[in-house]
Amino acid sequence: MLLFPPLPLHSPATRRGFTLVEMMVAVAVLSILSVVALPSLTAFSARNRLQALSSDFVSSLVLARTEAARAGLPVLVLPASGGVTDNEFANGWNLYLDRNSNGLFDSGDTLIRTYAALPGTLRLQGTSPLQFTAMGYLTPPAAVGFVLCPSRGSGLKDGVQVTVPPSGLADVTRINTCT
Repeated sequence: MLLFPPLPLHSPATRRGFTLVEMMVAVAVLSILSVVALPSLTAFSARNRLQALSSDFVSSLVLARTEAARAGLPVLVLPASGGVTDNEFANGWNLYLDRNSNGLFDSGDTLIRTYAALPGTLRLQGTSPLQFTAMGYLTPPAAVGFVLCPSRGSGLKDGVQVTVPPSGLADVTRINTCT
């Protein structure tokens, strides 16, 4: 004597999981969505890296200006050695307290901070050296510009321009003329 009657072949209790057709449809939909989303995710990531570099660079300029006023001595913002044309700051940059006030980095100057090399996907070009006086102003008293852009060949045109007027306060502007 059977305690339970046999279940029909297609009852809800015997069907568990997905059929092969359902699985293939789910994979097809997922792959189409990922193909559509990947380019925008790449652009988002590039813009995020650009914004982070912009913030780091501007904060380093603020630190240089503040240290100059605090110490009563000029501070130099210099690219690390090894930069190339259109990417002078590729290997990072350094802030130095100019102890002899000659506007040049030499053995008597004190390193304040070193900033890491840029990722290969970004470039930072601009005038160097940049010098803040003991009062926090630029010397010579002329506006200086820096341009942060994605590397050439990335296809992205969005960038950031950092302008430092003689007052020493950096101004950041978005640009879309990177090449």
